[in-house]
Amino acid sequence: MAAGLVGLMLLVACGPDPTVMPTATVPPTATVPSTATPTTVAGATPTPVPPPEGTLRVAVTGAADHRDLHRLVSEWATLFGPSLSYNRLLRFATGPGVPLPSLVVECDLCSEWRRVDQITYEMDVHPDARWQDADGLPSRPVTADDVVFSLERLRTRGYPHVALLDSVDRILALTEHTVQLRLHFPDPDLAIKLASPYAVMVQPEVMQAGDPRTAPVVSSGPWRYQQGLSGQVKLTAWEEYWRPGEPVVQAIVFQPAASLDVGVGVLRGGRADMAQVTEEQWAALAQEGFSSAVVQRQGRGLLFGLNTARAPFADVLVRRAALKALDPHGALADTFGIGSLGVGVPVVDPSWMVDDATLRATFDDPAAARELQREANAEGTAFTLVVANFGEEYVAHGTALADQLRGVGFDVTMDVLSRGAYLNRVWRDREFDAFVGPLPPIDTPNGFLLGLLHSRGSSNVTGMSDEAIDALIEAQAIEPDIARRGELVREIQVRTLAGAWLFMPVISAERWAHTGRVRDLAPAMPMGAGDLWRAVGIEDQP
Repeated sequence: MAAGLVGLMLLVACGPDPTVMPTATVPPTATVPSTATPTTVAGATPTPVPPPEGTLRVAVTGAADHRDLHRLVSEWATLFGPSLSYNRLLRFATGPGVPLPSLVVECDLCSEWRRVDQITYEMDVHPDARWQDADGLPSRPVTADDVVFSLERLRTRGYPHVALLDSVDRILALTEHTVQLRLHFPDPDLAIKLASPYAVMVQPEVMQAGDPRTAPVVSSGPWRYQQGLSGQVKLTAWEEYWRPGEPVVQAIVFQPAASLDVGVGVLRGGRADMAQVTEEQWAALAQEGFSSAVVQRQGRGLLFGLNTARAPFADVLVRRAALKALDPHGALADTFGIGSLGVGVPVVDPSWMVDDATLRATFDDPAAARELQREANAEGTAFTLVVANFGEEYVAHGTALADQLRGVGFDVTMDVLSRGAYLNRVWRDREFDAFVGPLPPIDTPNGFLLGLLHSRGSSNVTGMSDEAIDALIEAQAIEPDIARRGELVREIQVRTLAGAWLFMPVISAERWAHTGRVRDLAPAMPMGAGDLWRAVGIEDQP
């Protein structure tokens, strides 16, 4: 690959600005299972308040500042708000048949999409797709011009999601129903980025009629959107939606709760069918007959990193000793309760993940840790571990890791920092020996690989540098074949663990408790998208 092309790809890799770390994306409970199979307890207690027939009720916390998805950064808006009403060109496949974790996409607004060559994609708008009718605005077909308008608006300079389309040069309407995207360079993550819950298709007439931040939500999607003064959101199935069988339920009501504790009270009181819960809350709810599902959250969680730009971690033997000293599963069990670990690269499907044998060989071997220190003449090495204070669990997790490192002879001083101080010290100034704390949300493979792992990555805070890994990252960054790309990504992860630069000791997730009324809940929210809601069912629906 030409050096100029590599540089351009690194510059516009869709990883986030490392100076931006929205608190809404930091998990209150970082819980990820090794598999995503819902946990079900038989005989769930019926809700004492008769629920509306055909309506799913979900207790949620948070809110969004406004309704304009192209100008908004809010997982509340994408998981429980206006994003759910809209179509994107592509969406994330969901349902019990999709192995998790997954970034597999399928058509949403489109009827077909194709890769013409390395830098040309074509999308056919579904011929039955129509805009919803609204006051003074009749329903009409969705056209390729509508798609061009939406994508051009999404990449408006200064808007927060321009990186989704940074690889795109031109967006053209070839026919009334076919859109062509011509790229600056090959981008195998493009389909994933087009499935982003922010990449919604908007009707030009609505956007141009008034302030889109407060305008009614008029979409081509499966739901009609209403939001009350209390913050309650009601999604009602659009009776003229053009995809048969979608959505499954007649309505979803997202009921505002001031906290997870309040949400649990609403669930117990029979006024909700689902609510997010902590592990402590779940222990009690499981005994009461509720069921639960653990939702994986790729690209979110905690990162452990070692600074290779200075002693002691400029020495790979000392870095390997540090990882051998750690029992990440034990630290996770003692703090967040459940979860998984890995390098942290968002993967398209489970075959991309590093194997368990490699993880076992990397960690939890105190004898090997001591031997590596002796080999490096680094016994009793002193360093400071920066711990981000995003809550009690985060500090407890950092303390557990520090204690494990001390257990093999490292002289560890903990420096617990506030959110702002951590962001500045680690992600801006890169002044640390070692750190553990949240990373800015990263949603795509290239966002992680080009941003965090490549030697010239904009978010490479560890100083990681390896020519072989750089070459593998550059090769996968233009590889169109998913299986071959997965092989390259697995090799990158194996080499990263061998070099002992960084890993994610906590990959985030959320546990959702629910009554026996809920069925077919697919535990996935890729990129913060709420595609699971169109497929979830309830027992009493007509």
